[in-house]
Amino acid sequence: MKLFFLVLFVSLLTAGGALSSPAQTSNTGKIAEPKVTRTAAKRNAFDISTVDFKNYTFPDFGITKTEKTFTLTNGRAESRDQHPKYTLRKTYYFDLTDDEQDEAITHVIADGCQMGCDSSNLFYIYTTENARPKLLWKIANAGDILGGLKAIKFNSAEIVVEVFGDCAINNSIITPNVDPTKSSDLKTTNYTRFVFSRSGDRFTQTARELIPLPREKSYANYRSQIIFGEEL
Repeated sequence: MKLFFLVLFVSLLTAGGALSSPAQTSNTGKIAEPKVTRTAAKRNAFDISTVDFKNYTFPDFGITKTEKTFTLTNGRAESRDQHPKYTLRKTYYFDLTDDEQDEAITHVIADGCQMGCDSSNLFYIYTTENARPKLLWKIANAGDILGGLKAIKFNSAEIVVEVFGDCAINNSIITPNVDPTKSSDLKTTNYTRFVFSRSGDRFTQTARELIPLPREKSYANYRSQIIFGEEL
C-alpha cells in the first residue's frame, strides 16, 4: 500500500511539472510547440518599424563603382549634383525571411532624367542585424514608357518584378533594351518578368521571361501593382 501511494505521489509531481508552463494554442485551436529560431531570437531586441525612413540615407543606384547616397528629409530630397528628386512613397512591413520578424520594404519615387525622364520606382528591403537596419536587397526600374513598372510581388520564397517591354538588368537597375526616345509612337507589345529567389537571407535572380501582352497599346499612365504574398 505504501508503495502504491509513493508511485501515485511521484506521478502527480511529474504531471504538475509538465503543466507548470502554459500551453500555446495556434489560430486553429490546436496545441502548438513554441517556435523559436536563432535568427528570430537575435532580432527580437530590435524593431525595424522604429526606424525613421522618412529621414534616412539610402544607397543610390548607378553604374559607377563608387556608390553614392541620398538623404531624405521629411520624406523628400530635392534634385542636386546630377541626382533626381526623391520622394518617399511608402514603407511596408512584411516577413520576407521566414524568421517571424518583419522586414521593411521602402518604396521611393525618383523624378528626373538620370534613369529615364518619367518617374522611376526604387525599392529597398531592410532587415536587422546587431540591433541595426541592414540592407538586404534593392531594385530600381528606369522611368521610361518602355521599362515602366507593371507589378512587383513580395513573398518569403521569391520576389517577382514585371516591367513593360523587353528589359535587362544591370547593377540592380532594370532598363529597356530599346530607346523609347527615338519615337513618340512606340507602344509596348510585351513585358519582362524577373524572378529573384531567396537563399537564406539573400535574393538572387533565377529567371527572366519575355511575355506578350494581350494587345498593343500605350501604358504611359498605367498604375503599378504592389503585391504581398499573393499571386500576380
